[in-house]
Amino acid sequence: MMYRGGVVLVLVVAAASLPAHAEDCRSVDPARSSVSFELEQAGSPFRGDFRRFGGEVCLSGTGATRIEVWLDPASVDAGLPEIDAALKGSDFFAVERYPRVAYSSRSIESTAPMQIARGMLKMKGESRPLDVPFSLRRADGHVVLSGTLILDRLKYGIGTGEWSNTKWLGGEVKVKFSATLSGPS
Repeated sequence: MMYRGGVVLVLVVAAASLPAHAEDCRSVDPARSSVSFELEQAGSPFRGDFRRFGGEVCLSGTGATRIEVWLDPASVDAGLPEIDAALKGSDFFAVERYPRVAYSSRSIESTAPMQIARGMLKMKGESRPLDVPFSLRRADGHVVLSGTLILDRLKYGIGTGEWSNTKWLGGEVKVKFSATLSGPS
């Protein structure tokens, strides 16, 4: 027969072993999401999108706890077939050799109202640390993760040869993303 203090002790130990908030991992819904980029080309804005991407974001409470996302650089769409072909080639994304760009968070810091994912971006064979600021919001019954970041394309070997001259093609690339996550909010 167990005394009442023993029951309380068992309940306290059992409760302490449970996570405070269980992780809720959700897939990126590509049909309701977007990834775009912009940089300067000869002093004018040059824009494009990526059409194939995905991944998983894990949530707990009101924030994200883990982000694992990817995009297919062969899905680049700048609006002109000849430019798209050049971007897929060896001077830029070299999609035959490097068919995936991937980001994996190592930690996520909350700095209300934003969060910052600290992780690694792997692109064209280069892996580099990258901090990604983002916000989470609820829209139309779904969770949406969105943000903007600036990348130095030359650090990843994007734009080699004549394209490494930043006088004609800017070195800083603004990447905007909006990822609607599967499942109800």
